[in-house]
Amino acid sequence: MDKKEQFKEALDGLLEKARGQGSRLTEQEIREGFPGMELTEEQWSLIEGYLDFNRVAVAGKSREPERASGEKASLSGEDSRCYRMYLEELEGVRQLGAGEAEALAAAAAGGDRTARNRLAEGYLRRVVELAREYAGRGVLMSDLIQEGNMALLMAVDTFGGGDFGVHITREICTAMDAAIAEQTGQDDTGSYLAAQANAMMKATEELVEELGREATLKEVADRMKLSEDMARDIMKISMDALSLAEAGGSGEVYGHTGEEHEHCGCGHEH
Repeated sequence: MDKKEQFKEALDGLLEKARGQGSRLTEQEIREGFPGMELTEEQWSLIEGYLDFNRVAVAGKSREPERASGEKASLSGEDSRCYRMYLEELEGVRQLGAGEAEALAAAAAGGDRTARNRLAEGYLRRVVELAREYAGRGVLMSDLIQEGNMALLMAVDTFGGGDFGVHITREICTAMDAAIAEQTGQDDTGSYLAAQANAMMKATEELVEELGREATLKEVADRMKLSEDMARDIMKISMDALSLAEAGGSGEVYGHTGEEHEHCGCGHEH
């Protein structure tokens, strides 16, 4: 049995155990459900998101009130002013065109400083969008944007190849999570990426039921009020985190590959 099959079997076993206990598990039972598997904290968060999706309560785990798919926290007066100010400043920044990001990322990986500067400039709006998602968690948006911009610059400098959008989204979210943990004293801030992966599953499920077919990435992004680029990057991050091994670099996850059409609902758009 390969690692992915082992992981899927363990996950199914955990759900079966939960159903036999009134849809409840303890954190220890979750940890013991994946024996011999070295999982990251992000993977554990995504597993808990999957359990949430299946209405499994985790005893002793305090959680923030869950928002509906696409629902954003309201902004305070200061955060609202800051948000509008940054968006106005970015109106004069030309957004990256189709295919431009990939070309710039390839050049940046080869050491082209001009390409790296343009990449950083082109993704400044992503920082503001992510800071908007983190609003209402005890840190001013101006501080979140400052942390995000620093993480963006570092991510550009350390980029060595691959999917740049996924790379910078992960780095920015990590920096913002760390800022919230430091300023609020919360050790478990709740990963934005894990929460969005959970919301994406729910939004996809709702759309499949409403449409009677698989939902496209655009439809899921619209439901979650995200850009298609951000939705695609979050999808890739969550699928990578839940997959213990890529099948020969093909990106295969539970029998699905990046060669499929761009749809969601386990026919995810890639």
